Amino acid sequence: MTDNSIPFYDLYGEAFIRQEPNVAHVEDIATRSRGLGWEIAPHRHSRLSQIIAVFDGQWTVDLDDKHYELQGNWLVLIPAGVVHGFHFASNTQGFVLSLNDSLLAGQSDTNTSELSALVWKPQALEFKNPQQIQRFCSYIKLLKHELTADEVAQNLAVNHLVQLILVTVLRQQRLQAMTLSNDSRESDILLKFRALIEQHYQQHLAVKDYAQHLHISISKLNRLCQTLLNDSPKAIIHQRLLIEAKRRLIYTKQSVEEIAEGLGFSDPAYFSRFFKKMQGLTAGAFRKQRI
Repeated sequence: MTDNSIPFYDLYGEAFIRQEPNVAHVEDIATRSRGLGWEIAPHRHSRLSQIIAVFDGQWTVDLDDKHYELQGNWLVLIPAGVVHGFHFASNTQGFVLSLNDSLLAGQSDTNTSELSALVWKPQALEFKNPQQIQRFCSYIKLLKHELTADEVAQNLAVNHLVQLILVTVLRQQRLQAMTLSNDSRESDILLKFRALIEQHYQQHLAVKDYAQHLHISISKLNRLCQTLLNDSPKAIIHQRLLIEAKRRLIYTKQSVEEIAEGLGFSDPAYFSRFFKKMQGLTAGAFRKQRI
């Protein structure tokens, strides 16, 4: 098939879509693919970028000159103009999210600097976190509802949900970049270290305890944190305690003593010294600033 013979479609098999600003479209993969024998022939979109998500499935993807054979839980990014085709296993579960250029342009106008770091390139990204899959599916289902509902501030809701979806894509890109880097083994250790902190920060484990959980030496954990995170393991653990203390001071009515106890400090005075050393002011003063 020559380049000139590859058709331009909006949604596959449709000659045009509604001419509306900030348009998005969500459909199940089966909706369009079942009637086509689960085969989508090579085509491209002039104004639509797409995110294809397949869960616990097997499929092949062609993106321009690249071929992927995927199995499991995957996202595929397809920028406008990229030739793409698919072959799905029967009864594949997943979504196709199509985003009009005008919607993406609007997102880039309002995005935070972090979200603007998302790279729109032909790419396959593997989901490895079940919680991330669950959140992503929730965003997609909510977006699908908003696109068909007739409710107040619909455009605002759509924009926010698209942002959450794009944040998920950005996170997957960052995780994949870490995994594929030369330091993937070391990055994996740090990801496990972070997960362990989430489980145990209220127990005030020592750095040596974390190192034992990770089956590495204290010196190696120190080196990894200093090299890749520019901080010590102890400081990172304390940062997690500090952020939780801040959350409770801002969003709860717990006393400083109750917060100290809830965070595993046996002595409220020690918590007060810890907070002031980390934040530069007392817990009470911090709370007053934020009320």
